[in-house]
Amino acid sequence: MPEFKDVLAAQSGVFSNKQALSPHFVPDALPFRESELRLIMASVAPVLKGQKAKNLFLYGKTGTGKSSSAKYVLEKLDAEKNPHICALYMNCRVFDSRYRVLQKIITTFHPKFARTGYSFAVLYEKLLDWVEEDGKQVVVVLDEIDMVKDLDNLVYTLTRANDDLRKGNVSIVGVSNKVDFKQRLDARSRSSLCEEELVFQPYNADQLTGILRARGQLAFVPGVVQESAINLAAAIAASENGDARYALLLLLRAGELSESQGKATVVDHDVEASRKAAEEEKAFEVISTLPEHQQLLLYALATLATDVSYKRLVEDGGDKLYFSGEVYERYASVTKKLGKPPRTMRWYREYLKELEALGLVNMVQSGKGVRGHTTLIKLGYEAARVRQVIETKVLGE
Repeated sequence: MPEFKDVLAAQSGVFSNKQALSPHFVPDALPFRESELRLIMASVAPVLKGQKAKNLFLYGKTGTGKSSSAKYVLEKLDAEKNPHICALYMNCRVFDSRYRVLQKIITTFHPKFARTGYSFAVLYEKLLDWVEEDGKQVVVVLDEIDMVKDLDNLVYTLTRANDDLRKGNVSIVGVSNKVDFKQRLDARSRSSLCEEELVFQPYNADQLTGILRARGQLAFVPGVVQESAINLAAAIAASENGDARYALLLLLRAGELSESQGKATVVDHDVEASRKAAEEEKAFEVISTLPEHQQLLLYALATLATDVSYKRLVEDGGDKLYFSGEVYERYASVTKKLGKPPRTMRWYREYLKELEALGLVNMVQSGKGVRGHTTLIKLGYEAARVRQVIETKVLGE
């Protein structure tokens, strides 16, 4: 039987600090975001003089450095060791309601109040009492703020608190990767939250190369990563909307792949392999969120592709293609076994178009060697993995 010592000995040890490639890691410096950091600092700097910070809204696409920049500024505030300043970061995927946000603020700085079950009115009064004790300046960073279910109520409550406070203030830094998000707020919330706005632009290939080079120096043993591998990961991520998180993920997975194979270097081939794995992960996440009948259609195609007794298929360059009519028959069989009526052929064709747009299936028209004119379908990803994902996440098997 394997032992942990054997597993550890088998690893080549390419990493010195793998955490440095995590999207949650905040480095000592954030290259290419100096101007954004300066603007965030300028918005919150008044708290150092006992004054209210400006409410600030940061937005931009995923992987543009918004969260890291906000966390960086909070760390700088904490380093001031000012007892009257209380800065708090929270992810609104977890704290997704006004009640949870207020409870988190209070219990973080007032642990004795950790009990649940208080009414909102009691929480609000407790917040006011705590801020007024010694005139605290509170800065709350709400990451993925668009996930808060009753956001307008939350924004109104936190901004109204300043009218009810005799001493101290509460300020908000909202972060969202939905560039049109603020349009969903009512006019009152929009005007109070967006006193200052800052848009984070995507990184270009040169900037991503610099970021990966700096993180790579922290994450890997010296000399492990080839410069061409870093350049390739940066170029791939630049083509995917300049997403630094994706670039870091590619380099992380490339390192893990190299380590698992007992190699001492990370090369271009490892980055290419990690790209394929990352694309598959993204695809499988998409599959788990599809409408039910699109999932069942994919499942039917996957069962055909893993059915060794099924012979009536077309092979093209090693790819296996299946007749559209027979895929529909398998889909209808699957739905009936689950006690669900199959959708009509018209809906079936619409589902295929949507799945093709997502890159989950490919469709081609039959050519020579096939009688008649028909549509041939193939899966975009390995059939066994697609089947496993749907059976686990969708069918609960």
